[in-house]
Amino acid sequence: MPFCGGDRLLEAYRLAQRDGYAFMANNVAESNIFLGLIAAYTEARSDLLVQISPGAAKFAGGGDKQAGLRALSRMIQEIANAFPICVFINLDHFTVNERDLIEDAIEHQLVSSIMIDASKEPFDDNVRICREVADRAAGTGILIEAELGKIKGVEDEISSDDALYTNPEEAVEFVQRTNADLLAISVGTQHGVSKGRTLDLRVDLAGKIRERLLDSGLKTPLVLHGSSGLLPEQVREMIENGICKLNKDTQYQYVYGRAACEFYRDHADAMIPPANVEDDILNLFAASDWSPDKSQFDPRVVGRSVQSRIGDIATQLIQQAGSGGKTLVSEKECAS
Repeated sequence: MPFCGGDRLLEAYRLAQRDGYAFMANNVAESNIFLGLIAAYTEARSDLLVQISPGAAKFAGGGDKQAGLRALSRMIQEIANAFPICVFINLDHFTVNERDLIEDAIEHQLVSSIMIDASKEPFDDNVRICREVADRAAGTGILIEAELGKIKGVEDEISSDDALYTNPEEAVEFVQRTNADLLAISVGTQHGVSKGRTLDLRVDLAGKIRERLLDSGLKTPLVLHGSSGLLPEQVREMIENGICKLNKDTQYQYVYGRAACEFYRDHADAMIPPANVEDDILNLFAASDWSPDKSQFDPRVVGRSVQSRIGDIATQLIQQAGSGGKTLVSEKECAS
């Protein structure tokens, strides 16, 4: 199924709102995470939403964010063509410092949606910046996500030492003035490594924000950032109170690192020479009777292990979100 734009993504959010489930938004910085995700989501028959952050773009482009953004987007779009689900791309936490990248993404239809993060700015400046991006994207089919409130912690290139809960009344004014399609709210989650059981999570506040928006005629889907440490029951409560999108980045970073660490630990003897062998990496141990085992050090081998572990976690998160079987792609389209 080809990569899908914002019009279809909004359709997916509307169905999630109606039927009481959500989508995990999964950050990617290279192919192994994406391949693990798309295999799991295909198996679960769930549409897949992936995210590219400024830091991921910088990494993928060897320091060049524009090159990295284009490379990641085109990789995702090309691979998506071979799978029978919708694949969406969101720009995650792009700020005024990345306005040129936002412009590039809009002009070349690199993404389905864009999260413009001006949450650290005063309210009126946040409104102005988000409205400018929303106006630029108008008519392109690309959705705009904006954030009101501050989430504590560090995520990629965004950091805050303090949390600032979203005010329900301000949320209504903010959405009305920005024309944002999605609203990221702050209700006590935290970027980075956090434990859901220790968070002062305001599930009730999410519900109040949804109610205020609906009372004002706004069906704006709500987004939860910093959700990697949440417990399953907390995820469920958030979805019941209007959250349609939960961001996952730190969790996949850990799974990736853990999978690679365990693989190399278990296969160290195939790669690290014994103590009595000269460490001749440059000549690949040509003068030694000992040789490393290519069947283990080939990066594609550990890559497959990473993909498998990413897929295992993704399957569990799909179950938490309730998005299994929720694809816009019909059985007829799959068969054709």
